[in-house]
Amino acid sequence: MNTVRFACLATFCLAASCSDTVAPARQPSDLEAARRQWRAQGLHTYAVTIQRSCFCVNTHPLYVLVLADTVAGVLDLETGAPVDRQLGETVDGLFTFIENAIDRPAQKIRVAYDPTKGFPTEIDYDGAAQIADDEIFYRISDVHPITPRF
Repeated sequence: MNTVRFACLATFCLAASCSDTVAPARQPSDLEAARRQWRAQGLHTYAVTIQRSCFCVNTHPLYVLVLADTVAGVLDLETGAPVDRQLGETVDGLFTFIENAIDRPAQKIRVAYDPTKGFPTEIDYDGAAQIADDEIFYRISDVHPITPRF
């Protein structure tokens, strides 16, 4: 019987000493470095492709036009139709999303950043393990400066 108690106690102590492998342990410094790298680009007017995987309205790839750090237009790349600008996001807005997830903290926040421009290329988020359908995955690509023609 003492062997069983010892085994249970050892298992409990081992489990209690483990850290959550998906918690945002190193991410604040990664976020800060990536944000500095992004800001160094000086891009305030650009286009970006964003695709969301979630239980949400539109999960198609979106072409987002950003003028002076504000979403000016969003085009659904599968249908070719313009969609609500609220479906788009700026790179700074994505950084804010990541920062808020780290500060809460979210159950899971994993981020990959572009090594040369610093923008997030993938964001894997789960706000709470007990809440269904709050997971969201972003894929961000094709960030490039644009020159608007009016």
